Amino acid sequence: MVQGAEPEVLREYRHLLRTASTDWQETAHRHALTALSEDDRKDVLADVQRLLQAGTRLGPDEVHTVARLLVLAERRRPRVLLDGMRPDLLERLATAVVGSPIGRMLRAGYDVWDGVEPPRPYEPALEVDHHQMWHEQWATPGTFGEGSAYYPAQPPTSRRRTGT
Repeated sequence: MVQGAEPEVLREYRHLLRTASTDWQETAHRHALTALSEDDRKDVLADVQRLLQAGTRLGPDEVHTVARLLVLAERRRPRVLLDGMRPDLLERLATAVVGSPIGRMLRAGYDVWDGVEPPRPYEPALEVDHHQMWHEQWATPGTFGEGSAYYPAQPPTSRRRTGT
């Protein structure tokens, strides 16, 4: 194998992730997660939680939900798992998925697949939050005209009633 070349099992796994429908991918991942040892499932779940900041309440035996998380993560942000998971764990997961009965079935078309990754989705820059200083504002209905209900200022000092 050439230095930096992708292992064959990872290329087959990428083919499955890029060409199969979501339902079939989930089924293949469920079969694979069931076939993995409990320690491997714990490691996969820990990597998913670390990479996606999701699934924190899941256990390693909830293979249906973990499989769904894996598939949806790759659908939403291609290569997030392929680039983020530990290489040894990714290879074990890929081997289990590709070797599952569904994975073998979904191999159709692999020999003519060009291996091109889909373009990354456009992510617009976050808008400026104009409400960052909410804690320095207080309500003043009608002070600066009918349209201004809030303005940044110090609240007036409290008035105490003095002796009557």
